[in-house]
Amino acid sequence: MRTPQAALAAALLAMLVVPLPARAEPAQAAPAGPPMGWSSRALGCSVSEASVRQAADALAALAPLGYRYVILDGCWQAAQRADGRLAADATRFPGGVQALADYVHAKGLKLGLSLSAGTKACSGGGPGSYKSEAADAEQVKGWGVDYVKYDWCNVPTADFPGQNVQQIAQTLFPRMRQALGGSVAFAMNNEDGSTVPWLWGKDAGATTWRTNVYNKPLPDNYPTMVDVWEFNQLRAEYAGPGSWADPDLIQAGGGGMTEAEYRTQFTLWAIGAAPLILQADPAKAPAAVVAIPKVIAVDQDGLGTQGRLVKSDGWYHVLSKPLSNGDRAIALFNESDRAATISTTLGGSRYRVEELWTGAVTSTKGALSAQVPAHGAVLYRVSESRDQAPPLVTFEVDPARFLGDDRPSVLEPGKEGEVVTRVTNTGATGRLRDLEVTLAVPDGWQATARTSRKAATLDGGATFTVTWAVTPPASAERRNHDLSATVTFGGGKVGGAAVVTVAQAPGPGTSYLSDLTWTSVKNYFGPVEKDTSNGDRAAGDGRPLTIEGVRYAKGLGAHAPADIEYYTAGRCSTVEFQAGVDDEVGQAGSVDLEVWADGGRVAHSGLVTGAQPARKVTASVEGARYVRLVATNGGDNATSDHADFADAVITCH
Repeated sequence: MRTPQAALAAALLAMLVVPLPARAEPAQAAPAGPPMGWSSRALGCSVSEASVRQAADALAALAPLGYRYVILDGCWQAAQRADGRLAADATRFPGGVQALADYVHAKGLKLGLSLSAGTKACSGGGPGSYKSEAADAEQVKGWGVDYVKYDWCNVPTADFPGQNVQQIAQTLFPRMRQALGGSVAFAMNNEDGSTVPWLWGKDAGATTWRTNVYNKPLPDNYPTMVDVWEFNQLRAEYAGPGSWADPDLIQAGGGGMTEAEYRTQFTLWAIGAAPLILQADPAKAPAAVVAIPKVIAVDQDGLGTQGRLVKSDGWYHVLSKPLSNGDRAIALFNESDRAATISTTLGGSRYRVEELWTGAVTSTKGALSAQVPAHGAVLYRVSESRDQAPPLVTFEVDPARFLGDDRPSVLEPGKEGEVVTRVTNTGATGRLRDLEVTLAVPDGWQATARTSRKAATLDGGATFTVTWAVTPPASAERRNHDLSATVTFGGGKVGGAAVVTVAQAPGPGTSYLSDLTWTSVKNYFGPVEKDTSNGDRAAGDGRPLTIEGVRYAKGLGAHAPADIEYYTAGRCSTVEFQAGVDDEVGQAGSVDLEVWADGGRVAHSGLVTGAQPARKVTASVEGARYVRLVATNGGDNATSDHADFADAVITCH
């Protein structure tokens, strides 16, 4: 379960709000919504005039949806000014910025570029705009630039004695904003959050201001994306029409997340009224994620309001955003690792509910509920309406057995297990008739309904449950597998899905853990090796497990930090091993080797170093569904932390 960033939020929000020297010039006309477009950041200093034109060509196809800005993010400048003026790098941009602006404008797009508030640019070595704000602003406007991303790099803080970084920023950022005027979009980009721009960015005239506290760009992975979203939500009160919170670029198309996770990011950014700036080549950004007009409309809504959390328990989140025509956007976000049912209440009226990713339209008397896939989000547009539409149906496939259960259900190969499907007439605006549920399993599996698959009627608020006997074959791969199900009823059809894990619990007696198949594994350097030391980065390059001259024929060789998990089905009692640092790193290295049973640590070795003999660890794991062997760093660097779980065994009933 996630830990709220309460301490950090309190520290940030308690910072002194320093008055601005003067209110910046108001924008001539507030943008209809947060900026949309593409940034060259992923190209780094390989960016070129040709690559930007190519991106503009691809972005033009998305322009009708609102994607307009083509943004040069660094490395576009020459190393030195030419006669006191900014100049484009002649190798990367032989035609210059103005020619590029003309090319972009001819396609109905707008050009953006990065400048720095300091003495040098953040990347590429070009000059900053410090003490040249007015001249640089006039020059880029003369080129036809429509958007300036103003970075916080190489700022000469010594020129501002007695002032903190926030005070300095409140001088330098408005200086450029005022010089540019309201016709140019102005993105304040203090990536590490040191200037707390959310507290004063709106008063400074910023079109957008960065909200995360990471001092590097958002990486293309799910955990960090969620962290950045959480930080962004902490600043929702400061955002509003014409001045929006910027949690960083849209990652869709980069390859680091699944399509479902990219859709989740887009959902969270849309309901958060965040800029929708693509990082991947626009030609590679999946249309199924970035080109859904009704989802984009939530982001670009004229009210300009950032959605707020109305319900959250750490894993499951409900967000609501008022829209300009009186509708509401509602997002249900499941942060956890298994599908979960998330519910909220809309009020005491009758509502039309449209799921914007699928286009499905239903009705409800106030209850809103859906089974949301792991790492997934659904987005609704809700309006009060008496129009006829089918009742909202909540269809659950293998629902969690208890609140906070974030693991997929486990089926053992060759053994019959149980899966439940559950249909609820959540909307309660009419009776469902002639229900029939089907369950689809992978090839070679067996699934048989233990209870009836059909029901004649289902009244409002009522639930229909089917219990299934599901058996994977003995040869089923030990990994996650997809199940899908469908419920049909008079005039309607709803699909659902779940992920189940096929895993083999140890048999009775005592087994070497290196002879068993783990369910998951993480290792700092190279793979965890079975019956040898960790060795180097490549698989299979370990040496005999050796601790202070004693060799062990069996065990696991890891490199801390490491985490090795086994499914034990509540049928095991004891884990034992000899804990130590392998001799292959000499006397270097320090680790603590731990045993976790389900959610709690039950034993650990204490600190052991490369200069110490092995230490016996015995742990009770009675009743645990999962057992983890964890190697933690001993408090120094991890360079030599080759952790051996020598002679590691588990005893089961």
